Amino acid sequence: MVSTVAGAWQSLHGGRIDQYIGLDLRFDRQLEGAALLSAEGALIGMIAAGPRHSHLVIPTATLERVAPVLESKGRIARGYLGAGLQPVRVEPAAGAAETRTGVMVVSVDAKGPAAAAGLKQGDIILSWNGEEIGSVRDVIHRLTPETVGSAVDLSLSRAGQSAAVRLTIGERPTT
Repeated sequence: MVSTVAGAWQSLHGGRIDQYIGLDLRFDRQLEGAALLSAEGALIGMIAAGPRHSHLVIPTATLERVAPVLESKGRIARGYLGAGLQPVRVEPAAGAAETRTGVMVVSVDAKGPAAAAGLKQGDIILSWNGEEIGSVRDVIHRLTPETVGSAVDLSLSRAGQSAAVRLTIGERPTT
């Protein structure tokens, strides 16, 4: 029944899952949320729908970590920049040998953290706290519940010139 076991991973929506447990059986969608037990009757986790009609297990460690937060707050906070992003190729600087990618700011929420930090439409984010950013997914993976309220330093290309901003990550709005 369990086909794959791997380390911690992050969902497309930014949630940290403590272990990847893939199932090789297909279940009726009505079983989503059901408990998966070991042969000895110990709780392994909760069955959930995965990508491309697969099923996986949200492990007990993850359930134990998020259940108290859900009970007290009703939701898990997610990090929020307040900017729409698009991957772009960045031409090499003078003397640099190769093209790389970054993410261009294509829209800015006027009330969001990006606007408060001074990010502008057309800015290209190249690094986050000194680590290269090459895709929108690189940004999404950094917007975890634990980052809400923390400040990050972004290196940018703005109209062909180097720039930097310090941005405080907000909490993704519920609507």
